[in-house]
Amino acid sequence: MGSRTTNDILAELEKEKLEKEALTEDEMSARYSQLLAGDSSKIDMFDFANDLGSSKLLHYHFSLICQQWDSFPIKYKELFHSFYRHDIDGIDFLFETLTARTQEKYHCQIAHLIASCLTKFTHRDFYQESRKKLIPYLRQFTDIKDNEQRRNIIITIGWLGSVSDIQLLCQHMRNDEDSLCRAWSASSLMQMSFHGVTVKSITSRTREDFIAAIEAEINLFTLGCIVESAQILWKKKWVSTSSVEKVDEEKILKAKASAIRFLSKQ
Repeated sequence: MGSRTTNDILAELEKEKLEKEALTEDEMSARYSQLLAGDSSKIDMFDFANDLGSSKLLHYHFSLICQQWDSFPIKYKELFHSFYRHDIDGIDFLFETLTARTQEKYHCQIAHLIASCLTKFTHRDFYQESRKKLIPYLRQFTDIKDNEQRRNIIITIGWLGSVSDIQLLCQHMRNDEDSLCRAWSASSLMQMSFHGVTVKSITSRTREDFIAAIEAEINLFTLGCIVESAQILWKKKWVSTSSVEKVDEEKILKAKASAIRFLSKQ
């Protein structure tokens, strides 16, 4: 038996693509029911979610995600993470849904889903336009009362935000009532430096905010996250990630003193 040629491989991939695009809602609905009824594994759900993301069943896929949002906590997140496979059609669909009054209760979660999808498309022509279109919604939803949803939105601003969002994150790092929102705000400031915002733009605008947040923070894990984010931005080494994750009080408090001492001299 001869080895397969490049054309053979491409033909096989195209056949598989067409087969997944031809999947019907009845087929996928029956398959999903079996997954829920049986003792399905993450791999089973992963395969189902990837097939659904490769299909033309945008509305059905989104309806399953909404079902999961309604039954929080979500056991399997594969459906959420595979929606990007619908490509620009999926992005356009989500923006249409984001402005629909009938889906208003999901608007914050839809914005988070769009942001998650866009992180897969930073190299595509539609990325910048879609990012600019989404940012006003993300800013609006930073005030949502639900802590879990607010955390997700704060994280997405770290992926997609600009210099204009630095002070918004600083406000949440210092004043948000939820400790994880404060932690993720600091992390998002650091994440911005990996997503198009220069380190200098961040450090020149946040030094006093980091000092104030570090001095005032009483939650040890959150304190560790804020100090760790600051040390990455200022290229220092005050605390290890493992010490933060383990909530090592002695090491975190020692790092706090070092961070305040350094930042106060800048």
